[in-house]
Amino acid sequence: MAPGPPALQAARAPRCRSVRSATFLCSGAAVGGGLGFVACGSRAGGSGGSSGTQVAAVDKRAAWSMPSEVPTAQRPLEEGARRLLSGELGAPLATLPASLRPAGRPRRVSGRSLSTVVRRTSVTVATEQNKLPPLLRLQRDEALWSLARPTIVIALLRSAYGIIDSVWVGRLGAAELEAMGASSFAFWVLLLLGEVASLGVHAVAAAREGAGQRRGVGDAVVQGLWFSGICGVLAMTLLPLIPSYFGLLGIPAGSQAFAPGSAYLRGLVWGVVPLTASGVLASGFKGVAELHPVLTVNAVCAALNFALDPLLMWGLLGFPAMGVAGAAVATNVCSLVASVLSFWLLLKQGVPMRWAAPDLRTLALITRIGLPVSLGGILFTGIYIALGRLLGSLGGANLAALGLGHRVEAFAYTVCEGFGAAAATIVGQWLGAGCERQARESAAHAARVAGWVMLPLAMLFVALARPIVSLITNDPATIGPAVSYLYIVSITFPLMGVEHVMDGALTGAGDTTPSLLWGLLLNLARLPAALWLCRRFGVEGVWTAITVSTALKAVVKWRAFRRSRLPLLSERAVA
Repeated sequence: MAPGPPALQAARAPRCRSVRSATFLCSGAAVGGGLGFVACGSRAGGSGGSSGTQVAAVDKRAAWSMPSEVPTAQRPLEEGARRLLSGELGAPLATLPASLRPAGRPRRVSGRSLSTVVRRTSVTVATEQNKLPPLLRLQRDEALWSLARPTIVIALLRSAYGIIDSVWVGRLGAAELEAMGASSFAFWVLLLLGEVASLGVHAVAAAREGAGQRRGVGDAVVQGLWFSGICGVLAMTLLPLIPSYFGLLGIPAGSQAFAPGSAYLRGLVWGVVPLTASGVLASGFKGVAELHPVLTVNAVCAALNFALDPLLMWGLLGFPAMGVAGAAVATNVCSLVASVLSFWLLLKQGVPMRWAAPDLRTLALITRIGLPVSLGGILFTGIYIALGRLLGSLGGANLAALGLGHRVEAFAYTVCEGFGAAAATIVGQWLGAGCERQARESAAHAARVAGWVMLPLAMLFVALARPIVSLITNDPATIGPAVSYLYIVSITFPLMGVEHVMDGALTGAGDTTPSLLWGLLLNLARLPAALWLCRRFGVEGVWTAITVSTALKAVVKWRAFRRSRLPLLSERAVA
């Protein structure tokens, strides 16, 4: 079957649900002594897009015309009227199916009314644009940066928790610091368990905000809080496994690090509910694109954590001396404070949160969106443990170099993470509004911006690799491989930005399975590639395997997003 004229193809394309294409009929005008018939419609573009008026005209034989071009309200009305009535706009509407033709019979008016019609149509378009969420009414760059900047700062503040704990625990002694380090993998798993709810609520809340369902945002957050309780119950089942966990790491019962490590990890398990709840509430803010309250809460809690650590570790000001377990208790208190403050601020933001029983459909949707990403993170950590064994066989200094390189690289990773979270919100809101084209274009724009932003950052890391590493360590055996790691890995910083944006876009679309599958496949490929390359190039071969896999992940995830059925999330989340 032939695709039909361009105007017909445009008519078949899905329309932005938030901007209803209200077709109304107005009259023809006396042109050269003959009567014509005019059909007028309105449409509005999106963020950074266009808004304008569709006007179709016919000749005296009443053959309808479909507009192939839109004269906007900014153009002179006389020019739009002239082109409309001269038949320059469009192809005959008589060729359209009945379902696509304007309903009703046109009425006749004087030619002087045409300017009034166009002017009124422009007012209608402006009104429809105001139905979009505030974020989507911004220019694309403004919308992206309004989310990326605070997200980057929030991520840096959250990373401060670990730095603060390390500083204070290091003063207790080497055994306590080893205990906290040994607990880091288990704590990472607990964080990823909470991320299931956070990512799911983020995507659902963004889609509902885009659809103009602010109450639905609150309902999604409430279901996410129920999920936090489920995570707490699951975490409790891990308590009896703590001795076995340390045994797997080569820390048997009776060793110096076992007792403090067990106490620290046990304290973190008891804090899973407030930790997960604070992430869910932060996702509610992300969904409605209001991140300054989250920034304030994280700044307050980072300062509180810095103050509580010494009080609870050494028992100052009448508090009991808990040792390294005090750091876990301080983290739990900060998570609880963050949850209470976020709940109150979210209500003040106009997000109604009413008590409701667990809704299995929403919980299943949240799990379906968040679980693949969290599972991918857990598997990614396991792959790096295997990679660490390979590096250890090449020399202990190489493993130390990888850890040092990761700490330095964390800043670049945080910047990419900020763009990814921004893309998730923007794509989710556009899909909630029913605008697939704008969602795809916004994701592509975010990927381009992230790539360009990461390019000078990559050049900076290459130029300053040796001075930065030398500030952290003076061990020559570690400096060499750490500098080479930054030299090689920094090359793909722009592609790392693209990868994170595509991960965020797929999250906003509710289609996170490609992130899991491609991430798992290419991260697993690092092991045989590193094993093969290290025989020829030494430790630089391992760094090259990491770099190549990062570049490939960016390409395949970009393609996965292009092929994704984006409206799937908005249809299910908004229903």
